[in-house]
Amino acid sequence: MDTAPWDQTFERTVRAALPYLEPDEPLLPVTSLPDCGLDSMGMIQLTEVLERTYGVSFPPGTMPTTAFSCAGTLWGAVQAARVVQQLDAGDGSGGRRATSSAAARAGHLAQPWLP
Repeated sequence: MDTAPWDQTFERTVRAALPYLEPDEPLLPVTSLPDCGLDSMGMIQLTEVLERTYGVSFPPGTMPTTAFSCAGTLWGAVQAARVVQQLDAGDGSGGRRATSSAAARAGHLAQPWLP
């Protein structure tokens, strides 16, 4: 049985953006977000919520749409962004390194979650 590698905050946040995912249906790493009703406007809104919730930044054009293919891939993008921002904060620049650079690297680090 697949288990979710993310925290409850991510679970609630993503579920709120998926109008076709039934409350009793599990959100799994392989769950297709578009099949559950996530459209392009939903991707933008979900990105903004994830940025605020996890303290990460994905400037326009740095979050590939492939990151929204399934729940596991999106979680990977969030985790990659968190790691990049932690590295940037610890590099002596006080976290002032170009945010777009960090977000671009995080977007490129996002890989599909594989069971």
